[in-house]
Amino acid sequence: MARSRRHRLGQNFLVDPRVSERIVDLLASDPARIVEIGPGQGALTSRLIGRFPRLVAIETDEALIDPLRTTFGNTPVEVIHADALKFDFEALLTSEAPWQLAANLPYSVGTSIVRRLLPCHKLFSRMVVMLQREMVERLVAEPGDREHGLLALERAAFAHARTAFDVPAEAFKPRPKVESQVVVLEPFECPHDRDVLAGALKLASHALTRRRKVLANAIKPLVTGEDIEMAGLRPDARPGTLALSDWLRLARSVRSSC
Repeated sequence: MARSRRHRLGQNFLVDPRVSERIVDLLASDPARIVEIGPGQGALTSRLIGRFPRLVAIETDEALIDPLRTTFGNTPVEVIHADALKFDFEALLTSEAPWQLAANLPYSVGTSIVRRLLPCHKLFSRMVVMLQREMVERLVAEPGDREHGLLALERAAFAHARTAFDVPAEAFKPRPKVESQVVVLEPFECPHDRDVLAGALKLASHALTRRRKVLANAIKPLVTGEDIEMAGLRPDARPGTLALSDWLRLARSVRSSC
C-alpha cells in the first residue's frame, strides 16, 4: 500500500548530498526560518538543519512521518503531517513571517503546489523548488518562448524566477524517467487589480489552447476586434508572444466595452 501511494505521488527521494548542499546555498541567510515541503527521507532536511535554527517540514506520506520524527527528534525540526495542497500555511506561518521555502516536489502535484504558493509574498521571501524540468521551463518562460503559456503568465504576476541548475536522475532513488531542475522564486506583492488579473488570465487561458492561431481568431468569441484595437495589440499576433501586460490591457478593454 505504501509503495503504491508513493508511486501515485510521484515520489523520488533525493539521495545526493551535493544537490542538497546546492539547494541550501541558494537560500538567503535571512530570514533564518525555513519551510520544507516533501522532506521524504530527510536528505535535504539534514543539510538545512546545519544552517537554519527554525525549520518546519511538511510531509504528506503518513508512512514517512514517524521515521522523520525519529531521525530529527533531537533537533529543531518540526515535522507536520499534511497535504501542501490543502494545508493552512497562513495559520502556521503568519506570526513569524516572512519565511523561506525549500522543496523537492513530487512530479504529480508540483505545479499545483507552486501555483498555490505564488501569491504568498507575505509568507515567503524566497522559494527554492525542485520540479520536473519541463515544468520549470514553463514557469520561467518569457513571451515568444516555445514554453510560454498560462503558468508563465501566472508566475509573472507574483514572482521573479530564475533557473538555478539541472539535477541528474541518479541523484534520486528510485531513479526518475524525467529530468529535474531547481528554480528560485522571489515573490512580490501583485501590483495588479485582482479582478482585472483574473480576467486577463481567463482570456489568456482561452487563447493559449489555440496558440497556433492569430490572436483575433484564437480569442473568439470572448473578445472583439475593437477590444484588441483598444488594447493596442496586433490582431495577427500569436497568443504565446503576448506578455502579461498585454493580456491586462486586453482585459481592461473588454471590461470597458461591456
